Amino acid sequence: MANGAVFTACRYEHANNITGPGHATLLTGCYPARTGIVGNDFCDLASGKCGYCAQDSAGVFGARNMLVPTLGDVLRKISPRSKVVGVGLKDRAAILMAGPSATTCVWYDANARRWTSSAAYPQPSWLSSINATVNVDRYIGAVWSPLPLPSGLPVVPMDSVAEEGAFPGGNSAFPHRILDPSHPKFMASVLISPFSMEMLFDVVTEVVDRENLGRDKSPDVLCVGVSTTDYIGHVFGPDSWEVLDVYARADREIKDLLEHLNRRVGKNNYVLVVTSDHGVAPIPEVIRRQAEQQRTTIDAGRIREVEIQVRIDSALSTMLGPLAPNSSYVREIYEPSIYLNWNAIGKADRARVIETTTRAVASHPGIGIALSSDDVTQKRRPAAIDTATWNYIARSTFAGRTGEVVMYPKPYWIIGGNVATHGTPYDYDRWVPMMWYGAGIAPLTSDIKCAPVDIAPTLARLLGVRLGDADGRPLPLNTTTRR
Repeated sequence: MANGAVFTACRYEHANNITGPGHATLLTGCYPARTGIVGNDFCDLASGKCGYCAQDSAGVFGARNMLVPTLGDVLRKISPRSKVVGVGLKDRAAILMAGPSATTCVWYDANARRWTSSAAYPQPSWLSSINATVNVDRYIGAVWSPLPLPSGLPVVPMDSVAEEGAFPGGNSAFPHRILDPSHPKFMASVLISPFSMEMLFDVVTEVVDRENLGRDKSPDVLCVGVSTTDYIGHVFGPDSWEVLDVYARADREIKDLLEHLNRRVGKNNYVLVVTSDHGVAPIPEVIRRQAEQQRTTIDAGRIREVEIQVRIDSALSTMLGPLAPNSSYVREIYEPSIYLNWNAIGKADRARVIETTTRAVASHPGIGIALSSDDVTQKRRPAAIDTATWNYIARSTFAGRTGEVVMYPKPYWIIGGNVATHGTPYDYDRWVPMMWYGAGIAPLTSDIKCAPVDIAPTLARLLGVRLGDADGRPLPLNTTTRR
C-alpha cells in the first residue's frame, strides 16, 4: 500500500456478486452478460441441462462454459512460450481466471484431500511431489489461536457473538482445533482456518519455482485464488475476530510471496494485483441488533429458497391446477436465477406463467427485486429500480442461461443458510480491494471510480497485447516503465 497503486473506490458493476461470476470477470475484463458465467451453477435453457460453471457436460473441470478469452488465452496466442498458471483452493477460482488455454491449472480436491487438475489441462509432472509435501497431514491436531490484536483498531472485534457460526466440531470462540482426520468434518476444519491459506501459498511458491515463472523473456501469468477468507467469513461473519485474524495472516503470506518473487524473479520483473471476487453483507441479526441499540431499526433478515419455491408453487397451482405429489413448478433455484419446470407447467401461456411467478417471488417480505429475465434483455426497466441497479442486473443477465425470473433480496437481507453471504447489487457486495505493486508501478492512492473488469485491460496494456472488446478500461497507473 505504501509503494504501490491503491484504488479505494473499486466496485463490481454487476449484480450477481458470487464466486464464479466474479472470477470470470477478473482476467477477461467482461461482465457475466458477456462471459456467460451467470452463477456458480446455472441451466442452459436451450439444451435443458443444468450444471456447474467450471465443468462441461462430460463432467470434466475446465473453462468451456466461459464464452470470452482470458488475458492468458490472448497472450498465449501471440506468445506460445508464455506460461499461464492457475492455482486455487476452489477449482472455479483457478479455472475461470486462468482460462481454457492455461499451461497449468491446479486446485484442492477436499474430498480426495489432494491437489489435482483435470483432463482439460496438461498434467504437471510435479503434482505428485507437491501432494507428498504440501498436504493436510501437517495440520492434524493443530490449534488456531489468534495473533495479537493490532493497536489502534476503530472497533475491537468480539471473540464470540451469538449469531456467529461454530467452528467444525467446536464453538465460536478461540482457540479452534483441527479435528482428527477420521472425523467427517476434518477437511472443513482445515478449510475454515488459516491453515488452508498457508497450504495454498506453499503450493504457489512451489509452482513459481517448478514452472520457472518469470525467468525468460516471454511473460507469464500466475492466477491465485485465495478462498480461505470466504470460507471463514461465511461461518463467522465479516466483523468477527476470525476474519480479522485471517486477514492479518494473509498480509504475512503476501509479504512472504513478495520476498520470494524478489529473490526468484527479481523486483523489477513482475507486477502483482490484489483484489477480490466479491464483497460481503453483514450478519442480518447482528446489524439489526446494533440498530436497536442505537434506538433505530434496520430491516434485515433471511430468506430460505424453500420459502420462495412454496410461494411459486402456490401461485402457479392456483393458476394451473394442483401439482402431482413430490413435484414442483420450480426446476432449480440458483441465485439470482429461478428456473421453471416446464414439464410440469405444460403448454400454459409463457408470459402469464412468468408474470405470476414474478409476483409470487416479489410477495416475500425480504425480496427487494423480482424481474423476468425477458424484461431485462428487452430493456423494460420498472420505475421502482434505479438506473444504476438496473445496469448491474443487465450486466449479470445472459439470455439462455439466466433463469426465467431473477430475484435479489432487500438490502441487509440474505438468501440461504450461511451465517453471512453475498450475491447482491448492493454496495457491501460490490466494494472490493484493488492494489497494484511491482515493476514500473509508482506509488498512488486514488478514489477514482473503477471496477475489477479494468484489471485485464490494464495488464494487457502493460504487456503490450490487445485484449479485444472488453467491458473494462485501462487504469491510469503512474507507470515509470513497461515490461
